[in-house]
Amino acid sequence: MGELAALLAALTWSATSVALTSLSARTSPVVLSGLRLGFGALAMPPILWASGESSTIADAPLSTIAQVVASGALGYGLGDTLYILTLNRLGMQRTFPVSMALYIGLTVLFGVLLLNEPFSWGLPAGALLIGVGTWLIVIPVAAAADRIPPPAVAAPDPAPVLVQPAPLYAPPGPAGYALLGGVGVTWAAATLWLAAASGDLGAIAAGTIRTPAGAVALLGFALAFQRPALAAPLRNPRHLGAIALAGLVGTTIGSLLYVYAVVTAGAARTAILSSTSPLLALPLSVAFLGERLTRRILAGTLLCVAGIVLVVL
Repeated sequence: MGELAALLAALTWSATSVALTSLSARTSPVVLSGLRLGFGALAMPPILWASGESSTIADAPLSTIAQVVASGALGYGLGDTLYILTLNRLGMQRTFPVSMALYIGLTVLFGVLLLNEPFSWGLPAGALLIGVGTWLIVIPVAAAADRIPPPAVAAPDPAPVLVQPAPLYAPPGPAGYALLGGVGVTWAAATLWLAAASGDLGAIAAGTIRTPAGAVALLGFALAFQRPALAAPLRNPRHLGAIALAGLVGTTIGSLLYVYAVVTAGAARTAILSSTSPLLALPLSVAFLGERLTRRILAGTLLCVAGIVLVVL
Protein backbone atom coordinates (compact mmCIF):
# COMPACT_ATOMS: atom_id res chain seq x y z
CA MET A 1 0.00 0.00 0.00
CA GLY A 2 2.91 2.36 0.68
CA GLU A 3 4.17 2.03 -2.91
CA LEU A 4 0.67 2.72 -4.24
CA ALA A 5 0.43 5.81 -2.02
CA ALA A 6 3.73 7.12 -3.45
CA LEU A 7 2.47 6.71 -7.01
CA LEU A 8 -0.84 8.37 -6.13
CA ALA A 9 1.09 11.26 -4.56
CA ALA A 10 3.07 11.64 -7.80
CA LEU A 11 -0.15 11.61 -9.84
CA THR A 12 -1.70 14.15 -7.47
CA TRP A 13 1.22 16.56 -7.86
CA SER A 14 1.11 16.17 -11.64
CA ALA A 15 -2.63 16.84 -11.79
CA THR A 16 -2.27 19.83 -9.48
CA SER A 17 0.42 21.29 -11.73
CA VAL A 18 -1.97 21.00 -14.69
CA ALA A 19 -4.60 22.91 -12.72
CA LEU A 20 -2.12 25.57 -11.60
CA THR A 21 -0.87 26.07 -15.15
CA SER A 22 -4.42 26.71 -16.33
CA LEU A 23 -5.34 28.91 -13.36
CA SER A 24 -2.13 30.96 -13.59
CA ALA A 25 -3.32 32.46 -16.87
CA ARG A 26 -6.21 34.14 -15.03
CA THR A 27 -4.84 34.73 -11.53
CA SER A 28 -1.87 36.55 -10.05
CA PRO A 29 0.78 34.00 -8.93
CA VAL A 30 0.86 35.53 -5.44
CA VAL A 31 -2.93 35.36 -5.07
CA LEU A 32 -3.18 31.88 -6.58
CA SER A 33 -0.45 30.49 -4.32
CA GLY A 34 -1.84 32.21 -1.22
CA LEU A 35 -5.42 31.04 -1.74
CA ARG A 36 -4.29 27.51 -2.60
CA LEU A 37 -2.27 27.30 0.61
CA GLY A 38 -5.07 28.89 2.60
CA PHE A 39 -7.60 26.29 1.53
CA GLY A 40 -5.06 23.54 2.16
CA ALA A 41 -4.36 24.91 5.64
CA LEU A 42 -8.06 24.68 6.58
CA ALA A 43 -7.89 20.87 6.36
CA MET A 44 -4.71 20.50 8.40
CA PRO A 45 -5.94 20.96 12.04
CA PRO A 46 -8.37 17.99 12.07
CA ILE A 47 -5.72 15.85 10.36
CA LEU A 48 -3.20 16.94 13.01
CA TRP A 49 -5.64 16.05 15.79
CA ALA A 50 -6.28 12.61 14.26
CA SER A 51 -2.56 11.93 13.88
CA GLY A 52 -1.81 12.48 17.58
CA GLU A 53 1.11 14.79 16.77
CA SER A 54 -0.42 17.93 18.26
CA SER A 55 1.52 17.46 21.50
CA THR A 56 4.83 17.77 19.62
CA ILE A 57 3.91 21.36 18.72
CA ALA A 58 3.20 22.24 22.35
CA ASP A 59 6.51 20.68 23.45
CA ALA A 60 8.64 22.30 20.72
CA PRO A 61 10.88 25.26 21.59
CA LEU A 62 9.87 28.67 20.28
CA SER A 63 13.02 28.78 18.12
CA THR A 64 11.97 25.55 16.39
CA ILE A 65 8.48 26.88 15.69
CA ALA A 66 9.93 30.14 14.33
CA GLN A 67 12.29 28.33 11.97
CA VAL A 68 9.57 25.98 10.72
CA VAL A 69 7.37 29.03 10.05
CA ALA A 70 10.25 30.71 8.20
CA SER A 71 10.88 27.59 6.11
CA GLY A 72 7.19 27.58 5.17
CA ALA A 73 7.29 31.23 4.15
CA LEU A 74 10.39 30.51 2.04
CA GLY A 75 9.29 27.23 0.45
CA TYR A 76 5.56 27.74 0.12
CA GLY A 77 5.42 31.53 0.04
CA LEU A 78 8.31 32.31 -2.29
CA GLY A 79 9.08 28.93 -3.90
CA ASP A 80 5.53 28.00 -4.89
CA THR A 81 4.85 31.50 -6.18
CA LEU A 82 7.96 31.37 -8.39
CA TYR A 83 6.81 27.93 -9.56
CA ILE A 84 3.37 29.20 -10.59
CA LEU A 85 4.94 32.18 -12.34
CA THR A 86 7.29 29.83 -14.22
CA LEU A 87 4.42 27.52 -15.20
CA ASN A 88 2.65 30.47 -16.78
CA ARG A 89 5.80 31.66 -18.57
CA LEU A 90 7.39 28.40 -19.75
CA GLY A 91 4.59 25.80 -19.63
CA MET A 92 4.39 22.64 -17.56
CA GLN A 93 6.54 20.40 -19.76
CA ARG A 94 9.58 22.62 -19.25
CA THR A 95 8.89 23.74 -15.69
CA PHE A 96 7.82 20.59 -13.85
CA PRO A 97 10.64 18.12 -14.64
CA VAL A 98 13.42 20.70 -14.34
CA SER A 99 12.21 22.19 -11.05
CA MET A 100 11.66 18.75 -9.52
CA ALA A 101 15.10 17.54 -10.65
CA LEU A 102 16.88 20.65 -9.35
CA TYR A 103 14.97 20.51 -6.08
CA ILE A 104 15.77 16.87 -5.34
CA GLY A 105 19.34 17.06 -6.64
CA LEU A 106 20.20 20.18 -4.64
CA THR A 107 18.48 18.86 -1.52
CA VAL A 108 20.49 15.62 -1.59
CA LEU A 109 23.76 17.39 -2.47
CA PHE A 110 23.59 19.96 0.31
CA GLY A 111 22.15 17.39 2.70
CA VAL A 112 25.46 15.56 2.29
CA LEU A 113 27.55 18.73 2.56
CA LEU A 114 25.69 20.53 5.34
CA LEU A 115 23.73 17.93 7.30
CA ASN A 116 26.22 15.01 7.13
CA GLU A 117 23.79 12.79 5.28
CA PRO A 118 25.35 9.68 3.64
CA PHE A 119 27.12 10.03 0.27
CA SER A 120 26.74 7.61 -2.64
CA TRP A 121 28.24 7.56 -6.12
CA GLY A 122 24.74 7.80 -7.51
CA LEU A 123 24.84 11.49 -6.55
CA PRO A 124 27.38 12.67 -9.18
CA ALA A 125 26.04 10.21 -11.77
CA GLY A 126 22.48 11.38 -11.17
CA ALA A 127 23.58 15.03 -11.24
CA LEU A 128 25.12 14.44 -14.68
CA LEU A 129 21.89 12.93 -16.04
CA ILE A 130 19.83 15.74 -14.51
CA GLY A 131 22.14 18.30 -16.10
CA VAL A 132 21.86 16.72 -19.55
CA GLY A 133 18.08 16.30 -19.20
CA THR A 134 17.68 19.92 -18.10
CA TRP A 135 19.74 21.08 -21.07
CA LEU A 136 17.55 19.12 -23.48
CA ILE A 137 14.36 20.55 -21.98
CA VAL A 138 15.20 24.22 -21.57
CA ILE A 139 17.84 25.04 -24.19
CA PRO A 140 16.03 26.07 -27.39
CA VAL A 141 17.05 24.73 -30.77
CA ALA A 142 16.75 26.40 -34.14
CA ALA A 143 13.68 24.39 -35.07
CA ALA A 144 10.38 25.79 -36.11
CA ALA A 145 8.57 23.83 -33.42
CA ASP A 146 10.43 25.72 -30.68
CA ARG A 147 9.73 29.18 -32.08
CA ILE A 148 6.69 31.36 -31.71
CA PRO A 149 5.10 31.46 -35.18
CA PRO A 150 4.22 34.77 -36.82
CA PRO A 151 0.61 35.88 -36.59
CA ALA A 152 -1.57 33.96 -39.02
CA VAL A 153 -3.33 35.85 -41.80
CA ALA A 154 -7.06 35.38 -41.68
CA ALA A 155 -8.40 33.43 -44.65
CA PRO A 156 -11.79 34.24 -46.21
CA ASP A 157 -14.74 32.16 -45.07
CA PRO A 158 -12.81 30.22 -42.41
CA ALA A 159 -14.18 26.91 -41.28
CA PRO A 160 -15.29 26.68 -37.64
CA VAL A 161 -12.44 25.90 -35.25
CA LEU A 162 -13.36 22.80 -33.32
CA VAL A 163 -10.06 22.28 -31.49
CA GLN A 164 -7.94 25.07 -30.07
CA PRO A 165 -4.33 25.05 -31.34
CA ALA A 166 -1.65 23.94 -28.91
CA PRO A 167 -0.12 26.87 -27.00
CA LEU A 168 3.50 27.57 -27.81
CA TYR A 169 5.90 29.03 -25.26
CA ALA A 170 8.83 31.25 -26.05
CA PRO A 171 12.39 30.00 -25.36
CA PRO A 172 13.19 30.52 -21.67
CA GLY A 173 15.80 33.27 -22.03
CA PRO A 174 17.78 34.61 -19.04
CA ALA A 175 14.65 35.41 -17.03
CA GLY A 176 13.26 31.92 -17.61
CA TYR A 177 16.51 30.28 -16.56
CA ALA A 178 16.58 32.45 -13.43
CA LEU A 179 13.02 31.45 -12.56
CA LEU A 180 13.72 27.72 -13.01
CA GLY A 181 16.85 27.97 -10.89
CA GLY A 182 15.06 30.05 -8.29
CA VAL A 183 12.32 27.43 -7.85
CA GLY A 184 14.79 24.59 -7.32
CA VAL A 185 17.07 26.60 -5.01
CA THR A 186 14.18 27.97 -2.94
CA TRP A 187 12.47 24.60 -2.47
CA ALA A 188 15.80 22.92 -1.58
CA ALA A 189 16.77 25.67 0.88
CA ALA A 190 13.38 25.48 2.60
CA THR A 191 13.57 21.67 2.86
CA LEU A 192 17.12 21.74 4.27
CA TRP A 193 16.12 24.44 6.75
CA LEU A 194 13.15 22.36 7.85
CA ALA A 195 15.28 19.21 8.19
CA ALA A 196 17.83 21.03 10.33
CA ALA A 197 15.33 22.84 12.54
CA SER A 198 12.30 20.56 12.95
CA GLY A 199 13.71 18.55 15.86
CA ASP A 200 11.08 16.18 17.25
CA LEU A 201 8.20 17.66 15.25
CA GLY A 202 6.33 15.06 13.20
CA ALA A 203 5.76 15.53 9.50
CA ILE A 204 2.06 16.39 9.89
CA ALA A 205 2.79 18.78 12.77
CA ALA A 206 5.44 20.56 10.71
CA GLY A 207 3.08 20.77 7.74
CA THR A 208 0.35 22.21 9.93
CA ILE A 209 2.70 25.03 10.88
CA ARG A 210 4.34 25.61 7.48
CA THR A 211 1.21 25.70 5.31
CA PRO A 212 -0.60 28.52 7.16
CA ALA A 213 2.70 30.43 7.40
CA GLY A 214 3.03 30.49 3.64
CA ALA A 215 -0.64 31.38 3.19
CA VAL A 216 -0.52 34.28 5.67
CA ALA A 217 2.65 35.70 4.10
CA LEU A 218 1.25 35.61 0.57
CA LEU A 219 -2.29 36.75 1.35
CA GLY A 220 -0.90 39.57 3.53
CA PHE A 221 1.28 40.71 0.63
CA ALA A 222 -1.67 40.49 -1.78
CA LEU A 223 -3.91 42.43 0.59
CA ALA A 224 -1.33 45.19 0.85
CA PHE A 225 -0.19 45.44 -2.78
CA GLN A 226 -2.54 43.42 -5.04
CA ARG A 227 -6.06 44.03 -3.78
CA PRO A 228 -7.76 44.02 -7.21
CA ALA A 229 -6.03 40.72 -8.10
CA LEU A 230 -7.05 39.28 -4.72
CA ALA A 231 -10.67 40.34 -5.15
CA ALA A 232 -11.01 38.96 -8.69
CA PRO A 233 -11.28 35.22 -7.88
CA LEU A 234 -13.54 35.98 -4.91
CA ARG A 235 -16.15 37.29 -7.35
CA ASN A 236 -16.10 34.07 -9.39
CA PRO A 237 -17.29 31.08 -7.32
CA ARG A 238 -16.33 28.59 -10.02
CA HIS A 239 -12.80 29.94 -10.27
CA LEU A 240 -12.47 30.08 -6.50
CA GLY A 241 -13.71 26.48 -6.26
CA ALA A 242 -11.01 25.35 -8.69
CA ILE A 243 -8.34 27.03 -6.55
CA ALA A 244 -9.80 25.42 -3.42
CA LEU A 245 -9.75 21.99 -5.07
CA ALA A 246 -6.11 22.48 -6.09
CA GLY A 247 -5.26 23.39 -2.51
CA LEU A 248 -7.09 20.48 -0.91
CA VAL A 249 -5.87 17.90 -3.43
CA GLY A 250 -2.30 19.08 -3.99
CA THR A 251 -1.38 20.55 -0.63
CA THR A 252 -3.35 18.32 1.73
CA ILE A 253 -4.06 14.96 0.07
CA GLY A 254 -0.78 14.85 -1.86
CA SER A 255 1.25 15.61 1.25
CA LEU A 256 -0.59 13.03 3.35
CA LEU A 257 -0.11 10.34 0.70
CA TYR A 258 3.59 11.15 0.61
CA VAL A 259 3.93 10.99 4.41
CA TYR A 260 2.03 7.69 4.51
CA ALA A 261 4.29 6.28 1.81
CA VAL A 262 7.44 7.33 3.68
CA VAL A 263 6.21 5.67 6.86
CA THR A 264 5.06 2.40 5.25
CA ALA A 265 7.36 1.97 2.23
CA GLY A 266 10.47 3.82 3.38
CA ALA A 267 12.00 7.11 2.31
CA ALA A 268 14.19 5.80 -0.51
CA ARG A 269 11.47 3.77 -2.22
CA THR A 270 8.99 6.62 -1.82
CA ALA A 271 11.41 9.14 -3.32
CA ILE A 272 12.03 6.90 -6.32
CA LEU A 273 8.34 6.22 -6.99
CA SER A 274 7.28 9.83 -6.47
CA SER A 275 10.01 10.97 -8.86
CA THR A 276 7.84 9.57 -11.66
CA SER A 277 5.61 12.64 -11.36
CA PRO A 278 7.33 14.48 -14.29
CA LEU A 279 6.58 11.48 -16.53
CA LEU A 280 2.96 11.40 -15.39
CA ALA A 281 2.73 15.13 -16.09
CA LEU A 282 3.61 14.79 -19.78
CA PRO A 283 0.40 13.08 -21.00
CA LEU A 284 -1.66 15.33 -18.73
CA SER A 285 -0.09 18.46 -20.22
CA VAL A 286 -0.84 17.19 -23.75
CA ALA A 287 -4.40 16.09 -22.96
CA PHE A 288 -5.58 19.02 -20.84
CA LEU A 289 -3.30 21.95 -21.69
CA GLY A 290 -2.70 21.26 -25.37
CA GLU A 291 1.06 21.53 -24.95
CA ARG A 292 3.21 20.05 -27.71
CA LEU A 293 5.36 17.07 -26.65
CA THR A 294 8.68 17.10 -28.50
CA ARG A 295 11.35 14.43 -28.59
CA ARG A 296 13.77 16.71 -26.74
CA ILE A 297 11.33 17.27 -23.88
CA LEU A 298 10.51 13.56 -23.64
CA ALA A 299 14.20 12.57 -23.68
CA GLY A 300 15.10 15.29 -21.19
CA THR A 301 12.31 14.25 -18.83
CA LEU A 302 13.40 10.61 -18.97
CA LEU A 303 17.00 11.62 -18.17
CA CYS A 304 15.84 13.84 -15.28
CA VAL A 305 13.78 11.01 -13.79
CA ALA A 306 16.69 8.56 -14.21
CA GLY A 307 18.98 11.09 -12.53
CA ILE A 308 16.59 11.53 -9.63
CA VAL A 309 16.46 7.75 -9.13
CA LEU A 310 20.28 7.56 -9.04
CA VAL A 311 20.49 10.49 -6.63
CA VAL A 312 18.09 9.00 -4.09
CA LEU A 313 19.37 5.39 -4.26
